[in-house]
Amino acid sequence: MKGVIFNFLENLIVDKFGDKILEEIYAAAHFSLDAPPFVGPETYPDSDLFAMVILLSEKTNLPVDDLVYEFGKYMFPVLADRHPVFLDNVNSPIEFLKSVNDIIHIEVKKLFEGANPPIIKIEDVNHRQVKLYYSSERKLCKLVEGLLDGVADYFGQKISYSHQQCMRDGARECILHIQFYD
Repeated sequence: MKGVIFNFLENLIVDKFGDKILEEIYAAAHFSLDAPPFVGPETYPDSDLFAMVILLSEKTNLPVDDLVYEFGKYMFPVLADRHPVFLDNVNSPIEFLKSVNDIIHIEVKKLFEGANPPIIKIEDVNHRQVKLYYSSERKLCKLVEGLLDGVADYFGQKISYSHQQCMRDGARECILHIQFYD
């Protein structure tokens, strides 16, 4: 996983829980040889990120899934602020979601050598509903749910979604049915 993702998590921890918690996590975690500090374009084992989240869960008494969800929700506005070009001429969450795999993840791979973003596919159901197909060896579907709510908040649109199948239950991909409201 790219260091920039670790940097987002570090920022979330400091913003929501304080510097002291981040320092405690650094002291307790068994990181790979190259960490921390995490450098944005460098690649680190996924296990380092998972170790940070597990330790954060232990220190805050919040479930790991809740923290991963909050991380996704926190991350979207930061990404939007840092990379506004990805939102140029995008007027809705549906338009944005359709651009993730074929535009944004292509650019991520150009910017960060060795990046391994998830596969996100969108299938129209009707003008207010889509199915989102998510596939990643990391199985961070709770992060995707947080990102979805972050996207909806960014565009000021209400959404609901249901997880119809999940990789964590043995499916080859997650399928989320998303409903958009005015």
